Amino acid sequence: MERYWHWSDRLADQLLGLNKDTYVITAGITPSGPVHLGSVCEFLFPEAIYRALKLKNNKTVKMYFIVDVLDALDSVTVDLQDYSDIINQDMGKPLKLARDPKGEFRSYAERYVNELRYVMSKFKVHLELVEVSDMYDQGLFDKYTLIYLQNIDKVKEIIQNTSGRELPKDWNPVMPICSKCNRIDSTRVISYDAITGDYEYICNNCGNTERTNIKEHRYKLQWRLHWPSWQAIMDSDIEGGGVDHFTKGGSRDTAVRIHTEILGRNPPIGYKYGFVLLDGKKYSKSKGVGMYVRDMIELIPAEIIAYHLLKYDLEENIDFNPTKEKILGMIEDFEDAAKIIPSDNLTRGDRKRYSAFRLFGRHPKVAFKEMLLYYSIYRDWNRVKIHIPIDEYYTEFIENWYKRGFVPDDYDFSYKPKKIDRFRDLVESWNPNMSPLDIHNSVYDYAQKNGVAANEIFKYLYNHLIAKDRGPRLGKLVYALGVERVKSDIL
Repeated sequence: MERYWHWSDRLADQLLGLNKDTYVITAGITPSGPVHLGSVCEFLFPEAIYRALKLKNNKTVKMYFIVDVLDALDSVTVDLQDYSDIINQDMGKPLKLARDPKGEFRSYAERYVNELRYVMSKFKVHLELVEVSDMYDQGLFDKYTLIYLQNIDKVKEIIQNTSGRELPKDWNPVMPICSKCNRIDSTRVISYDAITGDYEYICNNCGNTERTNIKEHRYKLQWRLHWPSWQAIMDSDIEGGGVDHFTKGGSRDTAVRIHTEILGRNPPIGYKYGFVLLDGKKYSKSKGVGMYVRDMIELIPAEIIAYHLLKYDLEENIDFNPTKEKILGMIEDFEDAAKIIPSDNLTRGDRKRYSAFRLFGRHPKVAFKEMLLYYSIYRDWNRVKIHIPIDEYYTEFIENWYKRGFVPDDYDFSYKPKKIDRFRDLVESWNPNMSPLDIHNSVYDYAQKNGVAANEIFKYLYNHLIAKDRGPRLGKLVYALGVERVKSDIL
């Protein structure tokens, strides 16, 4: 039998094995476009480890989410295509120095950092968001930059050996930000003093040449040094990344050797996770693959999104396609997970579902699908309350489904009763004491006794109740409308 039901428990135990008073969890992201489900995993997985750790041991846990606003702007995202002329003028600049093309924020980075903060608040994560530019401005990277400059040959050898690629002879750890054109992708260090931190660079974009010092903080480290440096600064105990970072030759291999051979410290515990896919394609900020999370969380409770991302194995690719029908199924699965009672007899799948719900679940007061059915009939919560209790948390999402045309076809209907001239004896047999299941099964019993296809009966009755060939389960629909009302309206 497996020792761990969920990967977060395994990683929490690895952390506890460090036997520290305070544990530090770090993660990072580049705010280059709208938040998508792949972005959510960057903060959701660390949060899952945090919650698993807290369930096991209530020691102090600090969590830092590093937002890399100094990455170069390198593409036009789908949501900003109409502003490509402005964005193209700022290509190659750090995201924090590129303009917001709509003029609504102080920078391109701020547009998406604000969106990230909003999305993270909906998931109620405990991460402290830290902009990496603030860390550079405070001089926190300077110590490490000098170490890399003073050990440049060894650093270069590590990067070449772990990445499998040869670096240019004039390669340098420092990526200067040009003081004239603000680009970071076109600058090159041409001389440096590893003791004082002085360096001279040339910008291949505007031709600017300048001598400066790392204490001016107009630079960023190369990624394979930048990553282990922030881990060292934060004294990180654990940080994960996508499988691309953890494959052979990925940046994780480099980071481990930089920690041990250059910085003289143990690297943080690492873990890799798979991709979130939409019909087999990676969610992408720049290419616009997949619904943006800012829209998704208006339609699906964040807890349910979290549950569905966490119920898989950590390294498993997750296909998450938020169609109307599939989302309804996801909500049902979440509600079913709330009913799972832990025991040794649970299947592996149910153990993972139970664990994911334990980390992010909330127990609904009433089923989402039942509320949706009654709201489809009455379109007024006060009238719905007459018939069933409601979960106030769900009401906003159901209303948004109607406002945005997101209601699944089976529930997108109006009550339009018409008199029937077939199957009258079936309808006459219904009575108010019957349950929805009784009503539904009566159709099958009638079909069998009378030699009629059940599908023909369902189609006929749906057409005479809601003017459609299909709808919600017939028993539930008739029960929600009221048996006597239905009989009066169609007989």
